[in-house]
Amino acid sequence: MSFGLALTFGILYWFATNKLWYGWLHLTRQPLVLAIPIGLIMGNLEGAMKIAASLQLIYLGAIAPGGTLPSDEALASCIAIPLALAANLDPEVATTLAVPVGLLGVLIDNIKRTYHSYFIHKADLAATKGDIKTMGRNEFWYPLFCSLPLRIIPTTLALLFGTDAVSAFLAAIPAWATNGLTVAGGLLPALGFAVTIMVIGKKELIPYFIIGFAVCAFSGINTIGLAVFGVCLAFLQSNFVSRNEVAVAMATDDDGEAGDF
Repeated sequence: MSFGLALTFGILYWFATNKLWYGWLHLTRQPLVLAIPIGLIMGNLEGAMKIAASLQLIYLGAIAPGGTLPSDEALASCIAIPLALAANLDPEVATTLAVPVGLLGVLIDNIKRTYHSYFIHKADLAATKGDIKTMGRNEFWYPLFCSLPLRIIPTTLALLFGTDAVSAFLAAIPAWATNGLTVAGGLLPALGFAVTIMVIGKKELIPYFIIGFAVCAFSGINTIGLAVFGVCLAFLQSNFVSRNEVAVAMATDDDGEAGDF
């Protein structure tokens, strides 16, 4: 594969994971979505979609408890699909290429989370001083541009040298380095949990959050099933709260303590 194509797909990987539009993040990193620009660039949209359909089955029920990636489907797509198209490989073979690449993406994500903590600290300091511009630069722009080499260089090299080079690179990394990055990457999502609990705001809702996380992490239920349970629990909670509020209002009115409405 030419250097120009490899660099293009490296930029595509950065674009798909840079969280410019956070609400679309989980959509833009999916194999079926990334297959469209990859197929158009390589002039084989049909082949790219067939390969992406096989890859999508791998990550269809994948979840990231606390933000910890089990595998990076965006990197797997940006490397496995172009390599499979260039070598005219069957979709089934492309899935085997995606496995080591997805693991490399997890390593890259842990590195990103580790150095991003520095910018979070700087943003907190700026917030305490009321410096909105500095806070914005540290929480968005600096991490965004620092992720350019981290996302683009590994993708470009992997496309130039193939997945065998990716496997050799992963095998050459010392165990202490991978274990350290794994531990660091596992600790950082605790910040996300803390922010979520702060957003919930009500102590009586925290058990729902803990139960949801435990079920998500240990039950093996796919995301569709979890969404159904979550919606039902939300409706039940809403109905119970509404009925309790009405009952309290009626009791207060009967005691003559409420205003005349």
